[in-house]
Amino acid sequence: GPETHITAVVPLALGLRDAHDYPEFDSAAESRAILASSSSNAKEGTEGESAPAPAVVADAAAAPATTTITQVASGKHAVADLTPESRAMVYGLQSVAVQGMLDFDFMCKRSRPSVACMVFPFSGNHYTKMYWGTEETLIPVYTTVAEAVAKHSDVTMMINFASFRSVYETVQEALKFSHQLKTIAIIAEGVPESQTRQIIKDAADKGVGLIGPATVGGIKPGCFRIGNTGGMLDNIIMSKLYRPGSVAYVSKSGGMSNELNNIIARNSDGVYEGVAIGGDRYPGSLFLDHMLRYNDNPEIKMMVLLGEVGGIDEYAVCEAIKSGRITKPLVGWVMGTCASIFPYEVQFGHAGAMARGDLETAAAKNTALAAAGAHVPRSFDAIGEKIYEVYAGLVERGVIVPKPEPPAPKIPMDYNWAKRLG
Repeated sequence: GPETHITAVVPLALGLRDAHDYPEFDSAAESRAILASSSSNAKEGTEGESAPAPAVVADAAAAPATTTITQVASGKHAVADLTPESRAMVYGLQSVAVQGMLDFDFMCKRSRPSVACMVFPFSGNHYTKMYWGTEETLIPVYTTVAEAVAKHSDVTMMINFASFRSVYETVQEALKFSHQLKTIAIIAEGVPESQTRQIIKDAADKGVGLIGPATVGGIKPGCFRIGNTGGMLDNIIMSKLYRPGSVAYVSKSGGMSNELNNIIARNSDGVYEGVAIGGDRYPGSLFLDHMLRYNDNPEIKMMVLLGEVGGIDEYAVCEAIKSGRITKPLVGWVMGTCASIFPYEVQFGHAGAMARGDLETAAAKNTALAAAGAHVPRSFDAIGEKIYEVYAGLVERGVIVPKPEPPAPKIPMDYNWAKRLG
């Protein structure tokens, strides 16, 4: 059936597996069973305890295509918190993305670039010229991750721009250095689900946090920018991403994360941190993973969740709110409510953006978030109003004390862009 992974066709055709190994997806019964088991286990945990992580099956063909909810009691955060001293290596010769990161660093007055080096296996070791403000700087390019790690002991993150054809091998290479690389961002779309699940399992075994696949990355204003997150520099200025605010968000969509940057800046004191976890069926990190980080960070006063139709990860956040693990105000909205007007199931742009049962619809998840105690607007159009409503309440109670707005930094104009303008 359509819920069976495409790789299941081969073992079935060869007679190596029985068709009964691939049960059809029961939209109501199976989802409710998953939720019930997760809820009962979650209520037994406390904030300081760590619940066992859900099993990840390496052989995707041997597992039913269902999503498991992470236990809400976990106090561990796999994705490392970024600081103004955090540095990364970029896999791939991505000069535009690296220059964008350096421009952001300079704008935020970092003492040195966040990109220590690049890795590109198809040429010899060399340097590539970049700009640090108005001055030239050289970024080393290596042919292997091993050499990059050995020569840059301060690098703790890899931003992987490898294509879906080679991303599995490059991530596995990076995981060999899990003693130093603590977070890996996977930008590529179209990564085979069996490979994604194996990557998630291996990363969890080695204590490495993942962002992606199929993500634009994330941003921590005034601190660190992953790849092209936040868009052009003029958009970063308009969204006030050069200095931290009090609001943190998690979004499925990378494009909509840029929209959230703007909405939050217009209706609060701005973004403290934002992450796009990616729209695949099996993201490397879930909503809850980042919400727990945000909830435990005293600098963050409120949170925003922007989900989408498909999957049941939002229900884990609901359980965390109800159990008291998440205590800060959360504004939540799940996109894709228009799917209900179609007489058939709609596959939206992301691989995971399709409801396979009643509980995976946007309407059901919005209802669950509201019932759990989240602040849910009447529609996406009203999410800015809801953010302002919650933010204004926190200011009135003294939880948030607005700081004086610093002057906007001057943007160094790109030379090629200046030539076009004459």
